[in-house]
Amino acid sequence: MSTSPFLLGAFAPVYRESTAIAFPVTGRIPEGLDGLFTQIGPNPIRPPRHTDLQRYQWFAQDGMVSGVRLRGGRAEWFRNRWIRSTRVTRALGEPRTPGRRNFPIGTVHTNVISHAGMLLALVETGCTAVQLDDELKTVRYTDLGGALPHGAGAHPKYDPATGELHALVYTPLRTWAEYTVMNQAGELRSSRRIRLGGRPMMHDIALTVNHVVMFDLPVRFLMGSAVAGRFPYRWDENHQSRIGVIPRGGNGDVRWFPISPCFVFHTVHAEESDDHIRLRAVRYRRLFDSGAADPLTQAGQLWEWTIDLAAGSVTERQVDDHLQELPRINPEYLTGPSRFHYAITAGPDRIASHSPDSLLKYDSIAGSTQVRRSAPGTIPTEALFVPRPVSGEPLDSTGEDDGWILHFSFDARRGASDLHILSARDFTGEPVAIVHLPVKVPFGFHSSWIPGSDLSR
Repeated sequence: MSTSPFLLGAFAPVYRESTAIAFPVTGRIPEGLDGLFTQIGPNPIRPPRHTDLQRYQWFAQDGMVSGVRLRGGRAEWFRNRWIRSTRVTRALGEPRTPGRRNFPIGTVHTNVISHAGMLLALVETGCTAVQLDDELKTVRYTDLGGALPHGAGAHPKYDPATGELHALVYTPLRTWAEYTVMNQAGELRSSRRIRLGGRPMMHDIALTVNHVVMFDLPVRFLMGSAVAGRFPYRWDENHQSRIGVIPRGGNGDVRWFPISPCFVFHTVHAEESDDHIRLRAVRYRRLFDSGAADPLTQAGQLWEWTIDLAAGSVTERQVDDHLQELPRINPEYLTGPSRFHYAITAGPDRIASHSPDSLLKYDSIAGSTQVRRSAPGTIPTEALFVPRPVSGEPLDSTGEDDGWILHFSFDARRGASDLHILSARDFTGEPVAIVHLPVKVPFGFHSSWIPGSDLSR
């Protein structure tokens, strides 16, 4: 049997934690970048017993978070740390991490956010969040004082206008999901159960001024596959794909709109005007079709759904033909009109999720795409937009791309990774700075930018 691609190249694990406080930098790090850039993803604490494609479960491996602290025009340090799950603490001979968890192992490896004065690592299967300190060490598992007993979800949406954190929490143990809203203090403002009639994978949501938008799609959890040790999610030909719309705060019924069969990991953006919601996301025609442990054998493309709330109908169309994944926007434009998004991409002979070779910047007004090719032998990871610090000026379309693009890139020639800092406006130009790290950051799920002001809290 062939070795799983999740054990090769940019995905190959690292088996030690590292700390570095001095490394070379090409160019100049902007003074305005004050914060922590992180990436989290699966990285086994020990070499796996099964290395073939069918049995190596990359999605179930231990979580490792890596980060670079930027401040005052300098890269102060790099650290990578395993999330101290039960399996990790046993392997390292450490005491069990305190705090309530909803699963015995407690694997957390999908996202990192800052909210209510806490740095939190998240996963989407219903496990409670893990609190980290400002040097990425695990502090505890937390349900935020009982506010989130069923977990925090992997893709909560923070609304900068209200300070609220909106999340959709699901687990394969239940046939319902939970829509939660937390205030800036980390207190649960509202919670609403959404009955699903099954166990779908619901990775991401979208947020508008008045609504939350979600997908219920044909990738479903099969208990028999999980018990047999196989990847538990499979494509269900008989399930109707649909989009759900619920008023923010959950004060109203969920309205479901049928769409053509597809799967979506990540939304790009949603905005509303009158009785219409326009939603953009990266769409796959179908996924998890064979039950293999590698679902990333197809490629996603940018699609748009326009939901007519008054007529109760939805139209859908493909808007760009570039293969892409991990889309990100300027977070300050989350609920209003947004023109640009950034993503990893690849040529037609490669799969964007598996072996990206470029980044893209999409302009929804011009309907155009800029592609930034990576150097030979390098693989970029999720590209994150960080706004340039500007105080007292209103948001407008001319300032939406005024900031930087940050991403890790694995350099196969060095066997290590670099942190690239780009100008979002000069997207295909020379990098503003490259921080040359001494170790590799394995290809993971999501990157995050934690402002320095949040870390000081």
